[in-house]
Amino acid sequence: MTDRSEIVIVNERLYHLGVKKGDLAQNVFIVGDPARAIRVSKEFDTIEREISNREYLTFTGTYKGIPVSVIGTGIGTDNVEIALVEAFIAHEFNLKDNTRKNDCPPMTFIRLGTSGGVHPDIAPDTLAISSYALGLDNTGLYYDEAPVDEIVERIEIKAKQILTDAALKDSRFRGKIIPYASKASTEITEALAKQAAKHNVKFEVGITVSSPGFYGPSSRFIEGLKYTFPDIKGSLSKLEIDGLRVLNMEMESSLFFHLCGQMGYRAGTICTVISASTSSDDVVDYDAAIGSAIKIGLKTLVDLNKETNLEA
Repeated sequence: MTDRSEIVIVNERLYHLGVKKGDLAQNVFIVGDPARAIRVSKEFDTIEREISNREYLTFTGTYKGIPVSVIGTGIGTDNVEIALVEAFIAHEFNLKDNTRKNDCPPMTFIRLGTSGGVHPDIAPDTLAISSYALGLDNTGLYYDEAPVDEIVERIEIKAKQILTDAALKDSRFRGKIIPYASKASTEITEALAKQAAKHNVKFEVGITVSSPGFYGPSSRFIEGLKYTFPDIKGSLSKLEIDGLRVLNMEMESSLFFHLCGQMGYRAGTICTVISASTSSDDVVDYDAAIGSAIKIGLKTLVDLNKETNLEA
């Protein structure tokens, strides 16, 4: 194994994001849908850079005087992994010799997403603010990090038992799914909840499940397909640790928190619940639903910068 960081640069730009040194602000919104990145950028006071490369779309500008970026990553933890690592490289490395600086201030990431509900009492249009995430993907397993607290360990133990019990008894994959848990930055979770409460928006704080797929891994029935877990959504809805219950299912936050934690960066997620627990094919008005998450995310950014006096 080489001791030299293996960074791929093409024409002075990182291979996937297409950004060069200085193209990203210290404060970054992460969204899945590139169209959502465009929508977030329209809230900026200024836009200084627009970079489109592969499936990634990045805007950098200012909001209320705060330098900020938004990155549209596409769907899934694998896409988020690439975006976060390349953001880390752009922020902390000299791209001419691939050496890492030692005095870089931490970045702040806030994910603005959409998700499916898992409880009948969590209605569509509710904002789910993640305190922890449960990863059903395996991307996070490639980044070794000790559990940040006891709750992470308990989520992992309980989730593994639930998944084993929920699998078809004759499935060759029964007992082979190894879930992992990760924790959002408490500071961001609390700031998001504070802003949601201040603006009278329906919200809950709890655990977000990140699935590696939209259909089978999220219990969306499709005739002709046989799933290992007939009702993974219903099974995981029973997971609750110290009053924190599973609120929603999406496809990114597990790796997002896990990797940002290893980098020493702050990370938090706020997702609009756009479908009910009993009708995942019935989605509310997408444009209207995501507006609340964007609004609260932007106000949280301002709040965090007032408190910490960060400069990007």
